[in-house]
Parts: sequence; C-alpha cells; structure tokens
Amino acid sequence: MMRRRSTLLTLLAISGFCAPALADGLQLQSPSNSQESVDASGLTLEAPVLRIALKFGAEKEPQKTTLPQNDLPAPVAPLTAEEKEAAANAAEEPLLKLLPMKEPPAEIGSGVAPQEEMKSEPKSPASPVEPAQLPLEMPAEEMQPAEQTPAKQEPVVMKSIEPAPAPEKKPAEEPEPVELIPEAPPQKELTPEQIRLRGKIHRVLDAYYTMPVDVAKENAWATMHTMLPYGVDANVQVNGTPVNAIGWLCWNGKCKGYNLFYVERGRLGARQGVGVQGHHGQFLAMLAQSYVTPSYEIRVNNQAYRISDLIEFEKETCRPATELTFKLISLAYYLPVDAQWRSDDGQAWTIERLISEELKQPVIGAACGGTHRLMGLSYAVKKRELSGLPMDGHWGRAQAFLDDYYRYTFRLQNPDGSFSTDWFEGRAAKPDLQRRLQTSGHIAEWLAYSLTEEELTSPQMVKAIDYLATILERNPRMDWSIGPLGHGLHALSIYDQRVFGTPPGHRSAEVASKLP
Repeated sequence: MMRRRSTLLTLLAISGFCAPALADGLQLQSPSNSQESVDASGLTLEAPVLRIALKFGAEKEPQKTTLPQNDLPAPVAPLTAEEKEAAANAAEEPLLKLLPMKEPPAEIGSGVAPQEEMKSEPKSPASPVEPAQLPLEMPAEEMQPAEQTPAKQEPVVMKSIEPAPAPEKKPAEEPEPVELIPEAPPQKELTPEQIRLRGKIHRVLDAYYTMPVDVAKENAWATMHTMLPYGVDANVQVNGTPVNAIGWLCWNGKCKGYNLFYVERGRLGARQGVGVQGHHGQFLAMLAQSYVTPSYEIRVNNQAYRISDLIEFEKETCRPATELTFKLISLAYYLPVDAQWRSDDGQAWTIERLISEELKQPVIGAACGGTHRLMGLSYAVKKRELSGLPMDGHWGRAQAFLDDYYRYTFRLQNPDGSFSTDWFEGRAAKPDLQRRLQTSGHIAEWLAYSLTEEELTSPQMVKAIDYLATILERNPRMDWSIGPLGHGLHALSIYDQRVFGTPPGHRSAEVASKLP
C-alpha cells in the first residue's frame, strides 16, 4: 500500500509565473454603462485561434436500479478527542461514518443533494442580487435574454483607457501565497512509455484548446469550466472574436446575458445559483487553480476591484454546517497557513476550522461524488506541508483521512484504468462514456494534484491518465457535458505540469505555432 510522504508541490508555486503574462497581455476596455457591456477589443489575444463549434450539454445522474457492488468500507474521518469521548459515553457509532446519505439536504448541509437530483451543474439557492438585475434562481432554460434586433457589428479596434478610479473604501489586505518561487524539480529522463503518454496528453489538450465556447450561448458556470484546464491561456468567443476567458469573467462580461459579480454597499460580491456559480467560492477556487495573483483586477459598473476583494468576500461569508469546499480550496491557496479572520456574522475562522467543518460532512453523496471535498482537504494539507509546521490537530485528521481515501480509490479502480462509475460508493464500470468521463475525470483530477511525484508514476495512476486521454482523443466530436470535460482536461493538465514539467501559460503561443 502506498504511504504518504511530504513533498514540495510545484503547482502551488507557479502563481508568480502566469499572472504577469495574463496582465501584460490584456489592455482592458472598461464598461461604459450600467448594463455591464464590455468592449472585447481590449481583451483580444495576439495569437490566432482556430474556432471549432462544439456543443455542450448538462448531464443528469442516471437513475440507479441496483445498488453498487462494494465489499470495501469507505474511509471514516478520524474522530476528535471530544467525539471519541462522546461516542464512548453514548455507546453510539462514530458520528462521521461515511455512508450513502438518505437524509434530506437541510439536515446535512447545503453541499449535499439527494442522489436522484444530482447533476453535473448543481442547483443551489441564489445569493442576493442587485435591484437592477433579474433573479438568478429561475431555471437555466429561462435565463436566455429576450431577443433583440441585432445591432450592426462594427470592426473591433484595440483601445486603451485611463484606469477608472477605485471607490473610496478601506483597502483589503492583499494576501500572497507563501510558496511563490520554489526551485524547479530536476528533470528526469523519460521512458518510452512516458514519452508516448506525454504526446497523447499534449494532442488532447491542444485539440480541445481550439474549441472555445461562445459567451452568448454559454453561461458563467459553463465558461468557468472551459477556463479551468487552460487557466490564463483559456479563450472564449465574443462576437466571433477570441477573448481571454479570465479577463472576460473578471471584467464582468456577460455570459448568456448575465454577469457574475455585483456590488452591494460598496462591497464586491459574486452571485451563486443556476448559471453563475454552482457553489459558493467556486470562481475564486478556479482562479486559485489557474495561479492568478490576488492583485489582478476585477471591474464592476466601471469600478475597480481586485481578486483580493473577492478573497475578502469569501472570508466574510463563511458559515458553519454549510458546504465550504470551494472556499477551502481558494483560501488555503491565497491565505497564509495560520490566517485568522472573522465572518460578517462575527464568528472566528481559520483554515483549520474550515478543515474541521469539511470533515464533519460526507464525501459519499456530496457534489461530484465528493471529489471536490477531497480536493479542498488536499489543498489545505499541501499548504501545511509547505509551511513546515507540524501536521497536528485537524490537519493531521485530514491527512490520515486522505491517506485512507487514496488507498480506497485505487482498490475501486477498474481493470481498464477507469475509476468506478459509482464514484466512491462501490465498484462499477458502466459503459456510458459520458459517465466514465465524469467520474474518472473528477477522481483523476484530485489524484493528479494530491499524490506524491513517485505515486504519480505508479502503474495504477499511469493507467488512469492514459485511459482518460484515450477516450478524449478517440471521441473529439462527442457532445461531452461541459463540466466533466473541463475537469477531465484539467486532470491531464495537472499531470502534464507535475510529471512532464510543462509550464502553464504556454499553450496559446504553442498552438498558434502549429496552425497552418
């Protein structure tokens, strides 16, 4: 069985590499009115991009007719000393036992949905919106803006303007990741099998990179998922013009007619609901996974903010007994490991408290099979390892819990390299490729980030990455669901960075050089 060892992770380390390229490559045109229109000219990239149409759909969880086969108990989070004492006194089973959940969502936290309602795009209550905006809790199919007579399209002209003055407010502290410029790991000589796998991964990532989505047709949730695999390289189509995806979203460009950000009493906020963020903190978590620095600019109603303001918003809106998965991913990345803060309801928070709250909630039955919850715990544990501080308290509980889940996950792996199509509930190998991409892509994404360098090149992991790359390479015209596709490609991207040393932020120039 694999044993966990502390290792210096290079993925958290590259934040200083990519973000300057993103900032330097963009001359952003500020919105000119309250309708949040964004001039795409300033977001245009220099490199040519080949546009290939690709439709994405939302995938529903298939209705289960039989229980998954599982002769292996799912890991249980280690109990605290208080929980052990309470369990012994009450002669009850451990409070954190992870079993398929039957309780209604209100009893176990907002991050868990009944099995029959789970979808690749989750539905959650929407956060407050500005008075001028339509409510965002309406069904996604009703969110298409009213048809209007299209205006005459004028040629796009590159412009530059003076930055809009920031509103007078108390400046937010600008936390920086601790591990900005580590030493690059020594390059190892690749085996023939590794060279072939690297070539396959590069072909897949290059091919899907040339398929940007149209923001007039796809909402912010979809746009974020197309951004995830490519980070600062990701593009979207705006009136037929390639535009940087992070720039478009951070400058509050409309996606399917709606904006992601709002301002309330001078404070920046991000909407959560159908078509925007599927989870609180989701966009900030994707920015963290794209290595974007806290100083990068956000524009709302011609007012200048920064990602550091979004970090403050996510800190202030932490609540116990709710899904804190994506807040944990982002805040573990952006904040010091010993950071302390208070939410806007007066409660004291730390990264360790976020870990404790997440360990109280189930993996099985959580969004996307619980893979995002495991990813949040992995981000926190990696940050603690890099800090050199002892792995005690809830940090130690999280590490032990993850170690158990690594072993458990590979015991559920199918002979072809795919992971169970029933997530962590038991062994399953349904033939549906959409389902296989959804489960194997999410699980491989978590493992590619979390495992040690030695474990990444183990036969089990190599087989999983090869399987994932193979089904994507052989089915380029498949109508893949956008969420699973984004996470599957992100798994390949993380593996490419960690095993083959491919730096993020290079793909736009590389793909342009290969075009005729």
